[in-house]
Amino acid sequence: MHNQDVRRMRRRGLPMERISRAEIFKRDGMLCHLCGMPITGKPTIDHVIPIATPGSPGHVWENLAAAHSACNSSKRDRVREADWVLYRQLRERRLADAGCSAPASAA
Repeated sequence: MHNQDVRRMRRRGLPMERISRAEIFKRDGMLCHLCGMPITGKPTIDHVIPIATPGSPGHVWENLAAAHSACNSSKRDRVREADWVLYRQLRERRLADAGCSAPASAA
């Protein structure tokens, strides 16, 4: 994570977890979550809900996904409905893996 990202998250009071990039790439099967194609070359980590977005969950496992560098750059700080769907799916998966259930009001 870049120092600029860390400062931005601290300023906004967003959570930051130490997460292995390799863990995210393995979880996502080296597929770009934006275009669905296999990632060849150097993959990047995308904040599914960008840090700049009000209500962003921050730098947490369920808000990170593998992406092509070009796809990630073209997304910039935009949020698509599909991004919220992916975030909710990953959040539910994480809670299920932890033996918890998502609250009814989960975003």
